Amino acid sequence: MSDGNFHRSLLPSGGYASGVRAGESRMRMRAIEAFREWMDEYLPTLPEDERLKALEHFAQALK
Repeated sequence: MSDGNFHRSLLPSGGYASGVRAGESRMRMRAIEAFREWMDEYLPTLPEDERLKALEHFAQALK
């Protein structure tokens, strides 16, 4: 029977926080890719330099 003590040795290594950070990073990359696809579809005539500026601004807004 358990005595109610928490045994860290039973937990997987790596920690919960690192998984959360990895998930946030992956979702950020997905959002940037979705924005890029949206620009390709709705703003096809936008010059490349302005497209890069918009992507950089969007990426900074996600932080």
